[in-house]
Amino acid sequence: MDKEEKRLEHRDIKVLRKSKRFLFEYPCSSVFIPGKRLLLFFILSVALFGLSSCAEVAKDMGFDVPSDIEQRTGPAGTQNDPAVLDPFQKYNFVMAANECRFFMMKVPEKWYWKVFLTADNRDPRRKGHLSAEIISTNPPWAPLPDSVLNKNFDLDREGVQAVLGIGNNYPKRIAVLKLCQDGAPVHITIASQVSTTTGLIGPKKDEVTTKDQ
Repeated sequence: MDKEEKRLEHRDIKVLRKSKRFLFEYPCSSVFIPGKRLLLFFILSVALFGLSSCAEVAKDMGFDVPSDIEQRTGPAGTQNDPAVLDPFQKYNFVMAANECRFFMMKVPEKWYWKVFLTADNRDPRRKGHLSAEIISTNPPWAPLPDSVLNKNFDLDREGVQAVLGIGNNYPKRIAVLKLCQDGAPVHITIASQVSTTTGLIGPKKDEVTTKDQ
């Protein structure tokens, strides 16, 4: 064996020794790399699952519920600018954080307006309250059978329905519905019925007087 062959053999032995020592000191850097990646993936999966589970638990316990104000939805008419109701449309909205809203409906002469109102408390931890009123006017509205001018809703975990209604014996006027909420947020449904019927609300007072004479 000449000197060149000995030199190459010596070099190969040194490389082999270094390789063995590297594998012994850093096993995860070679053949164990796939196992290391698998372990890292498993740890990340467990962490993500834990975060998801914590989020669900927080939601179930009420820690992830939006604030009362954030739950407000729907038309928000004021006393000076009531929201106009479409008699052919059904409204679903949420009142929250102790607020009042106002709604208006045009009622022609010899017509009536009925409001079918449903109030629902969806918060099991608190009671909700809603007061509903068709604001009185002068001259007063004519009463309607099977309906009221005002209604108070005391809500636990249930829905309550009521029918409010007025008749108009005078030239066309604006009727205003006032809703005030306090306590838990209240989900509300409003449906209207506007129609004409002389027999339901009766003739004008002066018509009765003239007929009697």
